[in-house]
Amino acid sequence: MKNIIIGTAGHIDHGKTALIRALTGIETDRLKEEKKRGITIDLGFAYLDLTDGERAGIIDVPGHEKFIKNMLAGVGGIDMVLLVIAADEGIMPQTQEHLNILSILQIKKGIIVLTKRDLVDEDWLEMIQGDIRTYVTGTFLEDAPIVPVSAIKGIGIDTLKQEINKMTREIRPKDISASVRIPIDRVFTVDGFGTVITGTQVEGTLTVGDVLSIYPYKKLSKIKNIQMHGKNVEKSYAGQRVAVNLANVKTSEIHRGDVLAKPDSMYVTMLLDVKLSLLHDMPRALKNRARIRFHHGTGEVIGRVILLENETLKEGEHTYAQLRLEEEVAVKAGDHFVLRFYSPVDTIGGGVVLDANPYKHKRYRADVLEALYVKDTGELESILEQTIKQYSKMLQPIDFIAIQLGKEKSELQQGLESLLKEELIVQISEQVYVHMDFIDELRQTLTTVLMQYHQKNALKTGIGKEEFRSRVFKSEVGKLSTPLIQYFVNEKVIEVNQNIVALAGFEITFTLEEKKYLEMIERQYEESAFMPPYIDALIQTCPKGLKGHLLIQTLIDRSILVKIDANICLHQKRFEEALLKIKTYIRENGKMTLGECRDMLGTSRKYALPILEYLDHQKITKKIEDYRILL
Repeated sequence: MKNIIIGTAGHIDHGKTALIRALTGIETDRLKEEKKRGITIDLGFAYLDLTDGERAGIIDVPGHEKFIKNMLAGVGGIDMVLLVIAADEGIMPQTQEHLNILSILQIKKGIIVLTKRDLVDEDWLEMIQGDIRTYVTGTFLEDAPIVPVSAIKGIGIDTLKQEINKMTREIRPKDISASVRIPIDRVFTVDGFGTVITGTQVEGTLTVGDVLSIYPYKKLSKIKNIQMHGKNVEKSYAGQRVAVNLANVKTSEIHRGDVLAKPDSMYVTMLLDVKLSLLHDMPRALKNRARIRFHHGTGEVIGRVILLENETLKEGEHTYAQLRLEEEVAVKAGDHFVLRFYSPVDTIGGGVVLDANPYKHKRYRADVLEALYVKDTGELESILEQTIKQYSKMLQPIDFIAIQLGKEKSELQQGLESLLKEELIVQISEQVYVHMDFIDELRQTLTTVLMQYHQKNALKTGIGKEEFRSRVFKSEVGKLSTPLIQYFVNEKVIEVNQNIVALAGFEITFTLEEKKYLEMIERQYEESAFMPPYIDALIQTCPKGLKGHLLIQTLIDRSILVKIDANICLHQKRFEEALLKIKTYIRENGKMTLGECRDMLGTSRKYALPILEYLDHQKITKKIEDYRILL
């Protein structure tokens, strides 16, 4: 299934609606005001059955200049256009503006339909066709067929249908595996059903029962029903016109311009980095900070354009810019948009979104412009590398990167494998990839931090892990840094032992006197068994000039001593001996009291109690009333 959408375009009263009626038998003027005034004010919808069994949706857009924003709401998701030009008038202002807008939105296929054929003679018709062919030279319609018709008399309608069928066969099927997205162009209530939205499904697959998010509000709603061309369906696909019945949402909560999409698949933003191209016949120059109208999908938002490398931009010129909007919009990188001056409302040009979640930039920044150039011109692998580099310091998961690029995660797999093979990125966890430049910078930082620490704390085996995190990592990623720490352990840059971090291979260098004191302390603790000396008493016996508390801490860091409480240590061998005795006793007797522990270890209450409390804290034993059990 190709799921093709055809749009009309052209000047007011050139016969777009009558043409659709002649093609399909469907009346698209749906508003009383449209019937009364005889012009299309808002979007109209119809369908055309093709010869290959497919059914193409048709969007009838208004031609009046006052309703250009409604026209823009309709053409964003079309595959081909019928550019309607009246034979008795030829090219008119809205013909020109519509063609400009279609070019900006990267519409690639179309047919020029010369309506009101019955009102002119053959000579005039030939002249008008020549004028049109000259005018569209250099546009996507340069080689498009020109089909003269009369919607009233039915002249040329069969020929037009043949051309439509021929062109639709050339259109490639859309990718339906992407996350679903439907820019909303109508919202209304159906008695007995509730809120219904309509739109062109531009991406993905939608199924009854799915729960989607209404952007930019991120309100969740379950899909109760889907209709396509008036018939209920269980699924709809990219490229189809759909009506969707939503649960638990009021019509007052949704508006044209909102987007129905998969939760967490789009950014909601007021800042956009864009590639901007101006029309060749733009009426006036575009100045930095000019107020503009941003047309994207089916919506219009007011904002300002920040020219990042220019003071002004003239007709036909291109530049990188940042759009600063007054309301939130839901967008993806790669989306096309149209810009119009705020007042008077003339079309400026348009372009493509390069970054849907940028920082606020200063102008004339070489690094910013270089990054935008890569996003504009680079292959997906280069853009992926740059994006990973941009967000490495934040340790963003690959799901975040995929949304940033407007891609599905599966689309990035080949690029990730290539970048890993080239050693341009590193995978530090299942979800997180970081750039090698970030790794090199971080290696330098943590090496410097640890070298300085070792120099200032010569008798310490290393720095506490939490202090290390705070010195090396920014606060927002400190809690996420465990995989990075493990990466540098695996790379033999650092060592981590009992939450102490040191440079790999670091060893304390002791003086002869310090070595003698350490040997004396260790011997005392081993010989004193379960009645060891207090730490503060030992420190007082330390020879002048030695730092006794640091030397004792060294033995603790090396797991020679086990610190039971603030002033008591046991030799590691004695601690293991005590632990074995206590476990064996409780297994044989079911429980142990403080007195029983004291007597078994041959110690006093002032040592037995801290030992048992330490085991409680280590979740080895548990106190119940006046006895302990094993956990």
